Amino acid sequence: MRIARVTPLPLQCRSANGPMTFFVVRIETDDGRVGYGEACDCFGVSYPQVHAAIVRDAFAPSLVGRELDAVAPLVHGLRRASRRELGESWASAQARSAVEIALWDLVGQQAGRSVSAILGRVREDIPVYAGSSPFLDDHEAAFHLERLAPMLERGVRHVKLRTGPDPDRAVDVLADLRRLLGRDVEIMVDASESLDLPTTARLTDRMAELDVRWLEEPLLQSRHGAVARAAARSRVPIAAGEHLFSTEEAIAALVSGEITVIQPDPCISGGIAEAREIAGLAAGFGARAVLHYHAGLVGLGAVLQVAACAPGVDLLEYPVHLDTVLRTQSGNDDLGIASIVDGRLSLPDGPGLGVAPLEHVLAESLLP
Repeated sequence: MRIARVTPLPLQCRSANGPMTFFVVRIETDDGRVGYGEACDCFGVSYPQVHAAIVRDAFAPSLVGRELDAVAPLVHGLRRASRRELGESWASAQARSAVEIALWDLVGQQAGRSVSAILGRVREDIPVYAGSSPFLDDHEAAFHLERLAPMLERGVRHVKLRTGPDPDRAVDVLADLRRLLGRDVEIMVDASESLDLPTTARLTDRMAELDVRWLEEPLLQSRHGAVARAAARSRVPIAAGEHLFSTEEAIAALVSGEITVIQPDPCISGGIAEAREIAGLAAGFGARAVLHYHAGLVGLGAVLQVAACAPGVDLLEYPVHLDTVLRTQSGNDDLGIASIVDGRLSLPDGPGLGVAPLEHVLAESLLP
């Protein structure tokens, strides 16, 4: 099976929150197979044309004409060839993740097995947590409860909400929401790298009283010393993952004590194999492993394959507003909110990723 064509696809699709941009890679082989991969920069992809340029100019020339016998040698070659010019993190890692996922999709299709079956499938479904993007401090608790309702009605018992410009007000609203939800729903909070050390200390003391299970990215993830100090002081576990771009970076964060909840994402951290390896590190450091997800249908397919073959993972992010994107790109409800049963999402077991976007939807969504 030889790689015949690598096509970057910068996209714009409508979510329940409005238009979002995404980035997908389409790889074709000489025997007529088509594999898809997707990148994420934590919230879809903000600069999909940048990712397209990286794939088109840096990665595709190294891949076209190569035999696809195994994924790792090809991906290692891309990383080695571009690391001095493009680096190994951020857009380069995200674009490389999309390529890796597409290659695994093709390998699975050729074998007639899911990627997780090839790597060692350990489960058939996984609990999800509802990710809600409106800032806590922008609305009253009743608004947030209404946003979460479709997933709570499907048996979801884990939710994550975000702090905004007024984090103290956000925790006031969170306290009201905790009273509405009761104590049988796990609550997590995402600060999106917006706090400082004194604010983190003050807020985590309050969050601990509300039984918040983790605070995600309170400070810029690159400020390692500050993050480690925040974690040492916090009464709430600190989580991160969407700005960890390799196993090496994950090990450094775990060793330093910066985080005790690690959130790998195959669309960010280098691909399916890398995300699975990162998830496998958690137990050795006494950390919790959950999966980050904030992309389209292909990205969810990749995350679900990791969930299916990573024994230590116990939870998967499911952003409420992406239900619209998933149903549009697939043409069905197979991975929409309506498919969640008792708070759990079934893991696809078809060849490759087990999902495929509609070609005409991708064509209609292409950015100029």
